[in-house]
Amino acid sequence: MWFIQVLRVCGRELLLVFRDEGVVIFFLVLNAVYPVFYALIYNPEVVRDEAVVVVDDNRTAMSRDLIRRMDATQEVAIVGYAANMQEAQEAMHSKACYGILYVPRDFSQSVTRGDQGHVSLYCDMSVMMRYKAMFTALTNVTQAMGNERLTAIVEPVLNTSGSVIENHQVPVGNPAMGIASAVLLFILPLVLQQSMILGIAMLHGGSVERRRRNGGHDPMAIEASPGATIIGKMMCHQIVFVIPVIYVLHYVPLMFGFPQYGNFLHIICLAIPFVIAVSFMGQTLSAVVNERESVFLLFVFSSVIFVFLTGVSWPRYLMSRVWWLVGDCVPATWMSNGYVLMQSNGATLYQVQHQYWMLWLQLPVMFILAYVVERFINRRRYRSWIAASEDNPRILTRIDLAKNGVG
Repeated sequence: MWFIQVLRVCGRELLLVFRDEGVVIFFLVLNAVYPVFYALIYNPEVVRDEAVVVVDDNRTAMSRDLIRRMDATQEVAIVGYAANMQEAQEAMHSKACYGILYVPRDFSQSVTRGDQGHVSLYCDMSVMMRYKAMFTALTNVTQAMGNERLTAIVEPVLNTSGSVIENHQVPVGNPAMGIASAVLLFILPLVLQQSMILGIAMLHGGSVERRRRNGGHDPMAIEASPGATIIGKMMCHQIVFVIPVIYVLHYVPLMFGFPQYGNFLHIICLAIPFVIAVSFMGQTLSAVVNERESVFLLFVFSSVIFVFLTGVSWPRYLMSRVWWLVGDCVPATWMSNGYVLMQSNGATLYQVQHQYWMLWLQLPVMFILAYVVERFINRRRYRSWIAASEDNPRILTRIDLAKNGVG
């Protein structure tokens, strides 16, 4: 009997999903469009020949060598010289360049004495990729020049040949060194989580609106126990999200050439507890939704918070204890970190077992929270609405009108 209730709830929920245009947009259209749109913003992932103006107050062979090497890199193109910083800033403000390389007057003298030479780089930070390209070029050039200087000093003393320090840049997990390859893999599980939460909350908001219009009863509801209701809805979400999960986690990286070193079956195994946990989480959070439209005010902004909690912009181990614990309670935190390890570093399911088991550990916790919300909050409220409607059949209609500013 209980299993029959679960199947009936699942069937009813599937019917509601595909009859509701708003939920279809959240569950399917958002997952189809948003990852592609987000990836196109960062396509191409790297920039080449960023325009840089030079202010050379040193004017020696060493400073000219530095500038020539910078111009020879694939990231930077020296487009001209400026007499002073004011002239260079005017060029940047007019978008004639996006960076300023300043070589101070004592640059070569400091290096010749064996002291540390200083070079300043000023970048237009409106696009992070520009800063990354210019900073990478300057770092590589100065390290190469420093290595050659050190070799020239040490080689006669040690009677050796070759570089004293070999500098090789070997990008691990992100061969293109692109921002999208580094960032978007964290974002993709968050897109799935956010779309599911928004859709679940909108479905709940629609149910609440129907109850207010029908004396506390939902004509589309199925009589079932709280546990059967929660499990039935979760099964519906699992069925609906089979295609979005495969598309977002497998085909989007394939379309844009992001790192794909993970085993597809291992990724799906990691996604199963993730989708279940998000379903329970969405059913828990939907308790605060009273209208379909309120999901935009309550949950859309939370996507930014979830992005930071994954550790994509700031390492999780450097977060305060409070935010670190909050991040542990979000399924996307574990899914994103495990997914990145698989796709970028070729980790197996065994190697991300910590993230995998943390997702499974969230399931009973999220289920208990969803059960408490369904039994002790939602159903008590519905019973009170039914009792109030029996005394005054128009009371819920008046509440609905008042919420919309009428009456």
